[in-house]
Amino acid sequence: MNKQSHSGFTLIELMTTLLVAGVVLGIGIPAFNQFVSTNQMASGVNDLTSSLHLARTEAVKRRANVTVCPSANPFADPPACDNAGNFADGWIIFVDCTVAAPPVGTCGAPNYAVADRTDVLNAHGPMIEDLANNFSTFSTNLNVTPGYVTYSPTGFTRTIPALGVVQPISDFQLCDQRGNQDVGAGIAAGRWIRISPTGRPQIFREVAEIQSAQNPLNGC
Repeated sequence: MNKQSHSGFTLIELMTTLLVAGVVLGIGIPAFNQFVSTNQMASGVNDLTSSLHLARTEAVKRRANVTVCPSANPFADPPACDNAGNFADGWIIFVDCTVAAPPVGTCGAPNYAVADRTDVLNAHGPMIEDLANNFSTFSTNLNVTPGYVTYSPTGFTRTIPALGVVQPISDFQLCDQRGNQDVGAGIAAGRWIRISPTGRPQIFREVAEIQSAQNPLNGC
């Protein structure tokens, strides 16, 4: 009489497998979450700085004022700047002139309003929820045009009349649920972006920089 043999796993083997799988998942899932958060942060920073570079380039090319402002309806026709808004909700880049259909070099002062959809050079929708919940902006001209960045035909940020000859310095800060965490080698989870009077955005990545007294947003 033939004996039938049964193949399978013993209870000890199954328990060992589950233990190993638990250890692997315990290590792998946090590392994966860190990877996703880092990529999302990089994407948000790249989107914002690319928009600022575009605005500066177009201002010089067109010899006109170009404004970047937060907008709650960036894809409307036409969209509008949101004085009480936040760049986390989206933003627009537009030619900002008080002279209708101006010839080159006669743009006039900015009025921080979109006259027509054709003035809009680019629009960006809301940031992902995690960045949106932790996004903050600061500008020396908040009392005049909250959160706006306007480039003059020279590529410099435009002088605000209420501030006299002072050209505004604008600061943006992107944080996520990791806060001020050091993700390695002194690099911070968040980012601080400063736009100098020359119009060039500078990105600060190190924990010591973002937490320094020079950052008016006080770090993540």
